[in-house]
Amino acid sequence: MADKRNMDKGVLTNIDMKRPRYKALYWTMLAILIIWSVGICVFPVVWVMLTGFKTPQEMYAIPATLFPENFELSKIVRVWNEMKFYKYYLSTFIMSAGAVVFTLVICGLGGYVLSRLKPRGSKIVFAVFFWLMLMPGTMRTVPLYMTFKDFPYLHINMLNSYLPIWLMAAADIFNIILFKNFFDGISNQILEAARVDGASNIRIFFQIILPLSLPVFWTVAIFTFNGNFGQFFWPFLLISEKEMTVLGVQLFNLKNSTFSMDYQMLALLFAMIPQLIIFAVFQRQIIGGVNVGGVKG
Repeated sequence: MADKRNMDKGVLTNIDMKRPRYKALYWTMLAILIIWSVGICVFPVVWVMLTGFKTPQEMYAIPATLFPENFELSKIVRVWNEMKFYKYYLSTFIMSAGAVVFTLVICGLGGYVLSRLKPRGSKIVFAVFFWLMLMPGTMRTVPLYMTFKDFPYLHINMLNSYLPIWLMAAADIFNIILFKNFFDGISNQILEAARVDGASNIRIFFQIILPLSLPVFWTVAIFTFNGNFGQFFWPFLLISEKEMTVLGVQLFNLKNSTFSMDYQMLALLFAMIPQLIIFAVFQRQIIGGVNVGGVKG
């Protein structure tokens, strides 16, 4: 009986950990993961943060040093004001927030249709979705750009607007399937009772499905916002207006600016701060999003 309880805890059970070879294997794997995490994930971020506080002479000094001679915290304020980062933060927030709204509404309704309404041909549509997920993203780049430049039949030019990015976020097949799988686990009796009371499909979605599915909505919202906040390719390709420049594009444009390298390093720090805040505030939702599943009724 004890063996069965231990087997539920992982690949290596408590009994295995009492054996020297399994214990050595465990600590070896743990050491490799720690070294990998520090070397690949933590150290580059720390290096960028510390380098931003160095003077240009310190940055190019040989041998290189990790810590700057003086920490000038006022340098952060100078970089913020001189580079006018508040404009790029606002543009990036508008773009990311719009993507979240489009994703939650369109992808949520798409998952609801495939999960609960199931119109004729929905199985074919679901199969096509899986096939489309296998299509390389590079194959869609040119057709999408041509579509946004001159929308078929309507002949609308969507360049220099955030609408193309919002529409692409709304067409995220993975999120539609994620919503669909979550909605499959909601008790059908609740929905049938609502229909008996005269509730429409839209009302059922917003008043019943949405409150019961807050975990998956939180997960999709957080990852969509975080992913769009760091976007570079599509904003760079579609938006040329300086007033609408987002953070990722502005960081790329710094290579042609007159700002010194230490200022550019601190600019990278400003790009990291939103993601760090999002993780700190929504840590439970982000970690819990890995295990998002159905609601059994």
